[in-house]
Amino acid sequence: MKAIVLLALFCAFSITVMAVDTQSIIEKYADYNAVLTEKESFYLIDIKDDKLFIEETINKQMLVLNEYSKEFTSDYIYYNGFMTIKDKEAYTQVPEGKKYNKIKVSQFKELSNQSGSSFYDDGKSLQFSYPSLQKGAIASLSYTVNYNDPHFLNKYFFQSIIPVLKSKISIKVHPDVKIGFKMFNGENANIQFREFKKGKYKILEWTVEDIEAFKYLRADQYSLSYHSPHLVLYIDEVNINDSVQNYFGTVDDLYRFSSGFAAQTKNESNEELKQLVSELTEGLSDTEKAKVIYYWVQNNIKYIAYEEGYMGFIPAPANEVFTKRYGDCKGMSSLIREMMTIAGLPSYLTWVGTRSIPYTYNDLPLPSVDNHMIASYIENDSVCVLDATFKYLDYGVFPYHIQNKEILIGLDDDSYKIFTVPIAPSDKNRIIDSVKLSIDGKGLIGKGNRVQRGYNKVELAYAMDGAKIEKYNKNLSRLFNKGSNKFNITDNTVNNIFERDREASIEYDFQLLDYCKSIGDEIYVNMNLTKSYQGLVIDTANLLAPIENDFHFKESYITSLEIPEGYQVSYMPNDGSFSEDEFNFDISYREKDNQVVMTYNIEFEFLLLLKDDIPRWNKMIKALNKHYRSSIVLKKIS
Repeated sequence: MKAIVLLALFCAFSITVMAVDTQSIIEKYADYNAVLTEKESFYLIDIKDDKLFIEETINKQMLVLNEYSKEFTSDYIYYNGFMTIKDKEAYTQVPEGKKYNKIKVSQFKELSNQSGSSFYDDGKSLQFSYPSLQKGAIASLSYTVNYNDPHFLNKYFFQSIIPVLKSKISIKVHPDVKIGFKMFNGENANIQFREFKKGKYKILEWTVEDIEAFKYLRADQYSLSYHSPHLVLYIDEVNINDSVQNYFGTVDDLYRFSSGFAAQTKNESNEELKQLVSELTEGLSDTEKAKVIYYWVQNNIKYIAYEEGYMGFIPAPANEVFTKRYGDCKGMSSLIREMMTIAGLPSYLTWVGTRSIPYTYNDLPLPSVDNHMIASYIENDSVCVLDATFKYLDYGVFPYHIQNKEILIGLDDDSYKIFTVPIAPSDKNRIIDSVKLSIDGKGLIGKGNRVQRGYNKVELAYAMDGAKIEKYNKNLSRLFNKGSNKFNITDNTVNNIFERDREASIEYDFQLLDYCKSIGDEIYVNMNLTKSYQGLVIDTANLLAPIENDFHFKESYITSLEIPEGYQVSYMPNDGSFSEDEFNFDISYREKDNQVVMTYNIEFEFLLLLKDDIPRWNKMIKALNKHYRSSIVLKKIS
């Protein structure tokens, strides 16, 4: 789906030099390198020449508090094909005694912004650098955005990556325009609101002072929208010459808008596609037909997103995707739906926002609520999601990046169904790694058998995709790394990594050189060969990135060490465990049949941990690290 490019949260605002007490600001915000003394966004929503006119003027002013100004030198203005940027001005005001010397930015460089999920989109930015930034300097930016399509307006975030002394959004609205707005995460921000009239126009203002910097850094599946106070503005309806045009306000309005784009796709199956579907599905049950169609698209259509303007919303015709053998999420869903239709199976184009978007459809029935398209197949009231952009995802498994998210299933031109995607339980996404070890000089040699299921199997398939068989030992050594960087897989037998509907299993032989430590008549062996997460104690004194987990999972490691002839176990570490609702581990040791067997299980049952969860997380990691340092001791028998 089209990624609606938001204006950079840090890049927008400018004012003339204010009479501010610079020294008091420096003292108050000594922990920061800069503050925004003011950031402001002003909307004019008017009717001009019998057309809706929307213009946003954006200003910011930043005060540099110390000599560490380099990180603020570069700045950006972000925009896309639905916007036009004009009247831009940026400059630095450099202190010279009691006055300021104004130095203008002379060059704005246009860049194309390629998102990680797209081969091409029309997102662009104007990059520039503030000249002569130094302690006490004021960097200012102002520009105007004309919105070419009133369906796509920016969010306004009151915060920034640095503290803001004053943040304000104002909206001036023509009386024949009805607007709507949604405030998110503003309950504890002390945002002041007022509404008044100025002539025939209605004015709405939201202002907040001394607002703290962002609590969290942006993460893959967690955006600032989850926690940062922000306002979302939209057009509800417009009355021009007694003709009322409806825009947004309800989920029905959003579905009418989104399905209107989908309706522009004309799917007329060619004979080659019909013949293919007939050959694929002959003699199969309905479920088998759906599965074979889904797997054919996964295997044969390459995911390439080419999104420009409205093409970010209109699915490519099935025949086009079939012929070219590539498409974006919309085109691949279009092809799946057409192939299912040919096979006589009911399937539906479906919209969804990935986990980086926090809203439900009722929270925010606007285009920014979703950013992805899939196909849905409903069989006996059970919803099956078909997302062919995940190449190795088994039929019937929900993609991990939409777990716990709502999907909007388009049943026909006027009706839809909202369904919440469940979270796959940890037992479905398992790693079971069994290893038998023996001591060889100062090193270890071993045989392993590893099983990976669910999303863990999908991750393994992606990691091995395209690797030549002769490179498997090297790749698996990196993926299964144990003990130290001298871990080396010498032989392997791989089963079902790329096959659907089966768990992957890998048998492997390995050596781990210079791993055992000998002191006198004792040998020390740390049997914790897999030390996952040992470095993940979080420093809560700094700006945090949330702890993200792609999916719930469980890992089990069973490690057996053969006791060398002439030795006996003189010390075995204590067992240990740690348990919280969201994460747990247990480690145990036992001696059996001339072997020491260590069993280690770790389980994560969360998708996201925020600041209040971090102390418990750190406690678990510290407990885990303590066990990771434990070794068994083998003593030579006298």
